[in-house]
Amino acid sequence: MPYPAQWYEPPVFNASGVLPLASTLLGLSVGALAGLLIRRTVAAMGAAALTTGAVTVALTAVRGSLWPARTVTGTPETARAPDGAWTLDNGRITDTGERLSADTCWQPVSEHPACLSGKTVTGEYADYHPASHFWPLQLVEAGILLALAALALALAFRVLRRRHG
Repeated sequence: MPYPAQWYEPPVFNASGVLPLASTLLGLSVGALAGLLIRRTVAAMGAAALTTGAVTVALTAVRGSLWPARTVTGTPETARAPDGAWTLDNGRITDTGERLSADTCWQPVSEHPACLSGKTVTGEYADYHPASHFWPLQLVEAGILLALAALALALAFRVLRRRHG
């Protein structure tokens, strides 16, 4: 039986690859800046933890768009993401090329729901990230975290120089 967690699930993805190191450096940098600005240890630790957590939540929310996804189109049997892939979106394609997401319109075509009125469905699509996108997604997200850490450090040095130099 395979391991029940997938590579793209947030707890697994955030704890794998280079993200733990990048997150740690961001937390340390934000903590140094918060310590200089707040001048209270516990309050600065709380502010750094909240800031780092907010950045992690925000990046988790946009992770699927950090790297171009692949799209497969075809019949209901062929328009499926491969095993082990992270499916971002799927649905139907009309004769005009309009994409109808499965979230908004997924009743059987034979029932002709209101969202399909006047439209001819010609196929289905699936947007996905294959497992090979693990490292590109990791590196892009780590790059964002490291850029934010560098910004926090630059601000911390500026505050430090202004106060003591």
